[in-house]
Amino acid sequence: MDEGDSGTGLLDRLVDLLARGLDALGLNGTRLRWRWNARRRDLGEAGLRTAVIARSARGRFKMCPSCRALVPKSAWTCTECGAGLASVRAPGVGRIVANVLPGATAATGAIFLVNGLLFLLSVLAPAAAVDGATAGASRVISLDIATLLRYGAGFGPLTFKLGEWWRLVTPIFLHGGLLHIGFNSMVLLQLGPLVEEEYGTERFFLVYLVTGITGNLASQLLGTRPTVGASSAILGLMGLLLVYGFRRGGVFGQNLRSAIGRYAIYVFIFSLLPGVDFLSHAGGFAGGCLLGLVVPPGPFRNRATAVLWEGLALAALLLLLGAFFMMARHGADALRLLRAS
Repeated sequence: MDEGDSGTGLLDRLVDLLARGLDALGLNGTRLRWRWNARRRDLGEAGLRTAVIARSARGRFKMCPSCRALVPKSAWTCTECGAGLASVRAPGVGRIVANVLPGATAATGAIFLVNGLLFLLSVLAPAAAVDGATAGASRVISLDIATLLRYGAGFGPLTFKLGEWWRLVTPIFLHGGLLHIGFNSMVLLQLGPLVEEEYGTERFFLVYLVTGITGNLASQLLGTRPTVGASSAILGLMGLLLVYGFRRGGVFGQNLRSAIGRYAIYVFIFSLLPGVDFLSHAGGFAGGCLLGLVVPPGPFRNRATAVLWEGLALAALLLLLGAFFMMARHGADALRLLRAS
């Protein structure tokens, strides 16, 4: 008997002892036993699900969706039927994320988690130590500008005059309030898996980051207000899918470009409202359309092409990590300069 069984057996005896005591007092000890047995079943099912997720993450193989053959997790094409495996989740952290967030693919789920963690950090650790900003329940609804700047909001004077280049990257993952991150997360979880399935994880991540940067670049070059949010990257995915619909053609392509076109029109109408960053949306959408013309969808033709896109995605990841490092180290510098000016 292992430690888990021993602990459960001890709890069984304790519950039985308490139930007998209730029976002796004329109370309903049977109800306590029933509730404990139901709780044990729930715990057992949860433990089984956790074990399945852990085993799937440690595996050495993945399954081809075409012929159901098991192939090495690093393979880009099926060794049995030759089908492309760019969109198949391999064992590892990405599969854990996908299991925790049903329907989300690996990179989409990871971006969703990063957005959530940064929002939680900005709510729980405001910029009060620097500028005296107050924290409270209202911060969940709307974060103050000092905290947003502390955690990487984009602002033209800081980006271009002080050389804080990383503010072109960090705003993609930072949000101004609960409704802001909630709406963007909903759209991300709808569009992300579709793009990741058609283009693969590496190209999806690269497009997401690059179009987020093009949106922030447009906003910070031409705008006058700080900018935050994943909207630029999400509009980039829309632009990519719109062009992909034209490139693919057929019924699927026609339906895709029709749906994305309508959705984009709604978003741009919404972008005209006060306080919404139209420039960021337009810059991201334009970047997505341009990338849609040059980024190839579908499986890689050969290993050399796969290595190329892997290298570009790795460079994008290093850029992202560098931007977060700079934000953690220098994010508060701008607040001190603004307060002194």
